[in-house]
Amino acid sequence: MTYLSEVFKYISFYRKAGHQIGRKVGDMLELLTFGSLLYDDNLKSRLNIEPKLFGFSDAGHKVEFVISKNNNFDINGEALILNGGEISHTETILGFIECKKVGVEQTINGKFKKQFSKDTTSNYYKIPYDENFTINFSPRNSAQKYKYHIKIDKERINIFEENTKLLIKEKLVDNHRIIFTLSDKNESKVLKNDQSLRSYKDNLKSCKILDISIKQNEYCLGLLNDCLSGPQTPEKAKQASFVALDVRKKRFNSFDIRHNEEEMLSILVLTEFSHWEIKSQKMIKACIDKNLIISDKLLIKAFKEFEEIFGD
Repeated sequence: MTYLSEVFKYISFYRKAGHQIGRKVGDMLELLTFGSLLYDDNLKSRLNIEPKLFGFSDAGHKVEFVISKNNNFDINGEALILNGGEISHTETILGFIECKKVGVEQTINGKFKKQFSKDTTSNYYKIPYDENFTINFSPRNSAQKYKYHIKIDKERINIFEENTKLLIKEKLVDNHRIIFTLSDKNESKVLKNDQSLRSYKDNLKSCKILDISIKQNEYCLGLLNDCLSGPQTPEKAKQASFVALDVRKKRFNSFDIRHNEEEMLSILVLTEFSHWEIKSQKMIKACIDKNLIISDKLLIKAFKEFEEIFGD
C-alpha cells in the first residue's frame, strides 16, 4: 500500500512555498547521488554528467550519470569529470545511473469545484460566508467513514463532525490552513492552522488541505486540495525501464537482465519510495539491474543542512 512520504510531510510545513521546494526534491536526489560518486576517486575520473546515451532503438536517452571504462584526467593529473555529449558506443561504458523522484500530486477536490465559483483574478474559489460544505473520507475495505462539515463566517472557521459535534473553532485569518488526514490505520485527524504534518507520526494514507488565501466582504478565497501519493509512478517506472532495456539490447543484443551483471550495469536511484506501488516496483525490478533507494530521512537531513548553510 502506498502512502504520502515523510518528505511531503516535511516540506508541507512551508505551505505555498512547499510547492517550490517539492520541485527541488529531484535536484536534491541527483545532488546526493553525485556526492556519493565523488567519494570514490576511481569513479570520479570515469564520470560523465548528463550525456545522451543511445540505445538499440536509436533513441537518445539523457541519463543523469554514466561511468566510462576509461579514466579521464586533466593536465595536472586531477580527475576530469565530463559534462554532456553523446555516447553511441555502449561498449565504452561500465554503467549508467538514472534518478527518479515521484512526489505528491495536489489536485483541486472535484466536489469543491462544483460547489463554488472560480475567482477570475486568482487560482482560488469563492467560498461565501455561512455556506456549509463537507469533506469526506471513505477508505476502501473499511466500514469506517468520516464526514466533516465546514462553515466559515467573517470571523471564524467552524468544523463539525458528522454527528454535529463542534470539533474546531478558530479565528479566520488570511493564509489559514486546515489539514484533514487519514492514516494507514484508517484513523482521521484534523490539524489546526498552527499545526503541520511534521508532528503527524502515523503513515499518511491520504489527506485533504483546505487553504484560505484571503478574506473579502462577502466571501473568502480558498482551495480544497486532494493529496495523491505519486500518480505518475507507473509512467516514471516505464521510462526508466525502457532506457535500461534499450541500452542493454544495443550492448548485448538482448533485453533480458543477465545474472550478476558486471560488464554494464543499469542503475535506478529513487526516493519517496512510499509512492511506488507494487506494479511499478515489479516493473523496475524486472528491467533494471540495480534499484537503490535514498531514504526520506536522508533527504530531509540534506534539506536541513542546506537550510542551516543558506537559510530558508
